[in-house]
Amino acid sequence: MADTGKASMQVNIVSADRPIWSGQARSVTVPGTQGSMGIMSDHEPVLTLLQEGNIRVQATDGGRQSFHVDGGFASFDSNKLTVAVDHYLEDAAQGQRS
Repeated sequence: MADTGKASMQVNIVSADRPIWSGQARSVTVPGTQGSMGIMSDHEPVLTLLQEGNIRVQATDGGRQSFHVDGGFASFDSNKLTVAVDHYLEDAAQGQRS
């Protein structure tokens, strides 16, 4: 199969009390406890803890989002990424959306 450059994955970012972002993305970068981790479609399955930092999403429509979080975990398998965060720091993220 030829690579069309349009590969995507389903992404769900949630906190304990509400969804934060959901949609199709080309790539997501999460603040893992061992350092920043970039995830794209067809990445090998992964489960990682998160530390405080920014989750950066490049959506398939070209939009970019950034969310400042304070820990949690990310799970990726079969082109589905679920990110559950301890706290979403909304005020810190307002200036980071582009």
